[in-house]
Amino acid sequence: MIFKKKRFDVIKVYRNFVYPEEERLIEFAKDIEQQFFTVAPYHFKYPDDIKNDIIWDKELISEIKELNKPFLSGLTQNANLYMIYTRVSESSEWKPKYFGQRKSQGIYGRIIAHLVTKNEATGAKLGKVKEALRKGEEIGINLVKITPEELRLYIEGYIIKQNSNLLDWNNHSKNR
Repeated sequence: MIFKKKRFDVIKVYRNFVYPEEERLIEFAKDIEQQFFTVAPYHFKYPDDIKNDIIWDKELISEIKELNKPFLSGLTQNANLYMIYTRVSESSEWKPKYFGQRKSQGIYGRIIAHLVTKNEATGAKLGKVKEALRKGEEIGINLVKITPEELRLYIEGYIIKQNSNLLDWNNHSKNR
């Protein structure tokens, strides 16, 4: 905000506000973070021949959606934070790769953009997902809903910052 003192003098006014219960907010963020590292992710299903360089046409997209229909049908309004994982085999551990957020009303579209089909203009990680699948890796996803929804932005920033060494697919990652 700028106020004019005199005709040619300009004074800048800055005000700092500190959230009075920052420790509680950080504890909340840590609790949410733990959910992504302790609860097993949903194993997102793809056709068995996905490792081959097949064309991701409408038929394949429909098949992927059908394989995951029970999972996908319950997304809208039920999640606003998500983590994508990969693993080499069913007997190996899931490795976190990407963390993101979306308003709960748009979560279905965002997950589809990351895991099934996307508009090239978005920042979705479908290219990374396809690369992992070609290498024979499996894809997992874990979702959480927090309220109020506006807190999802803070939680996203916190989790990415705390885990940037693990989240290879996030643009803010140290391992980019």
